[in-house]
This record gives sequence, structure tokens and C-alpha cells, in this order.
Amino acid sequence: MPQFSDDLFLGTAKSYVGTNANNAFANPAPMDLGFGPMGRVYLLDETPAVATIGAVLAAVTPTVATTYSGTSLATAAAAAGTSSVTRTDGTVVLQFDYPRAVSVTTASGSPTSANITVTGYDYYGQSMSEIIISGTVASTTTNGRKAFFQIVSIAFSGGTTVAVSVDITKIMGFPAKVTDPSYVLTAKLSAGTIDNTSGVVVGLGGGTQSYATQAVTGWTIAAPGVLTMAFSPPSGTLVQFTGVPPGGVTVGTTYWWTNLSGTTGKLSTTQANYLAGTFLTSTGSYTASAASIVPQSVSSPTTPDVRGTYAVTGTLNGTNRLLISMGLTAIQVGPNATRSGLLGADQA
Repeated sequence: MPQFSDDLFLGTAKSYVGTNANNAFANPAPMDLGFGPMGRVYLLDETPAVATIGAVLAAVTPTVATTYSGTSLATAAAAAGTSSVTRTDGTVVLQFDYPRAVSVTTASGSPTSANITVTGYDYYGQSMSEIIISGTVASTTTNGRKAFFQIVSIAFSGGTTVAVSVDITKIMGFPAKVTDPSYVLTAKLSAGTIDNTSGVVVGLGGGTQSYATQAVTGWTIAAPGVLTMAFSPPSGTLVQFTGVPPGGVTVGTTYWWTNLSGTTGKLSTTQANYLAGTFLTSTGSYTASAASIVPQSVSSPTTPDVRGTYAVTGTLNGTNRLLISMGLTAIQVGPNATRSGLLGADQA
């Protein structure tokens, strides 16, 4: 009666547990190949550098649309965990110590909002980009939601009036997709403080609630129309609809979602409109639950990281050790594991 418990076993995981034809668990013997592999626990062990303002791009005040790359990016600094690296294609990038999100900070004054496009690569070499809106509020830091490993360029859509920097944050990326906060079993930072789930943001498409197909229970006929459902997806999510939506909305067409609350949101017809805060007008009439919203697990410059992130609450200084234990499922490490199961959708 051989038993296979090795999580790297790649054969067919057949399991003949018991002999009762109606309930295989009624009698646990005889057992042929065991009841696995089911998954494993992965330990993420990092000593992240301090989060540093201007570590990606020192404060600049563009007057027109401007792209900063190569030597225009911040100087590599060991204290901030950055280094200058030349990729095999000859591109010079700013590389981080570990995958982490970036942020945008405005100086004092009266800022003019700009869309700041951060372009780079993730830990696995996938190209990716994220658009962060600098905003019009002075002395404000806006965190991104994607974990970059290398930065190629920072592009401003226009002038900002005040100085704006691009920074390193304490928001760390996961090596594998987290579909629910409960899969982060423990999180400790040197002193032993445990914070299992409060800093966890699940990967794109993760979570059985907000990314599930849901009936739209309410839809105001207005400019803009406001939708109500059980759980509102994160802002920037691409969505489609089934059923019978009101006028102005077409079944099967992709829209950009803006989260207003845990249960409400608005639609934009294009990414540019989403970024500009231009929303769709609904017309005609709507019958409660006649249509369903279908969030799309497709990465774009406005969506969260495909694997998820963890916001550290303690002090990062290049010495304090961050230990995160992650529960991985069979689709991630079992005999039928897939790349998308482990890493999530392709970054974009």
C-alpha cells in the first residue's frame, strides 16, 4: 500500500479511499496511492530595504508630457534597495531588492493632475505597466497596486505645476497568486508581530465575492448611472454584462469599473474616460436583477497585481526580516498544477 506525500510528485494522483460505492470516505482502507498531493506551505523570507521617497524618480516638475528613463531615473542606492541593471536586450533598468509597489508623491502648492505611467518588469520577467493618477491635492502620496521588480520608464501625461516624485513603498509582492487573504497563514516582521490578513490584497480575479458574476440589483437611470450589487469589484477592473442592462450598455462589451463603495460603482467606456472620471450615462429603464456584472480577470494598466500584494505595517530597514507563510493549493503545486494557477494571469 504505497503512500505518496511528496508535493513534487508529478504522476497521476489516483486515490482509492475505501470501498463503499456511495461514500468513498466510509471505509478508509484499502488505500492505493494516498490522498495527495493537495498543496504545500511556502515560506517567503525577505529583508526589504526602507521605503524611500524619490528612490525611483527624484522630484521633477514636468511642464509638458515627459518620459524619464535610463539615467533620468533615480541613482541606484543600496539603502533604498535599488541597483542599476542592464538587461540582455541592452535596456538599462532600475532594479529593486524585492518585488514591491511604487507610489507617487506631490509637493506643496497647487498640483495639476497627471497620469503617470510606470513601465517595467515583474520578478518573472513579464513586461508590465501601471497608471497612477498624481491628483490635485498637495503633499499627498498615492500608492500603486502592482509589484514591480524592474523599472524601465516613468511617463507623465502632462505638466504637474508642482514637483512630483516616484517612490518605493512597503507594499510587497507575492511570488505566487493569493486568491483569498486566508491563504496567508502567518506574517511576521522580526519582532514577531503577527498580522495574518489585514495587509493582504488578493491577486487579480481573486476572492470569491467581488470578482464573481453577480446580479445587478439596482441601476439608477442617470448621468452617470450607479450600479448596486452584493460586492463591488476594485476600481480599474474590466467588466462585461449579461442579461438585459438599461440603454447605453451593450452585452458583451468591455467597460472600466470605478468602485464607489463595497456594493456600488460606475462605468466608463474607455480607459481614458476611466482615468478622467468620465462615466457612462444609463437610459431607458431597468428591472432589478435583469442583468449581471461579469468582472474580467484580464490585467491592464489600471488593474491590481495579478498575484496580490502585502502592505507591511512595521519598519523596513534592510535588516528586519519579513517572513510570510503562504498556503499553496493543488492547482499551484499539485500534479495538475498550471502556470496560471500558480502565477495568475499574464501581467500587462
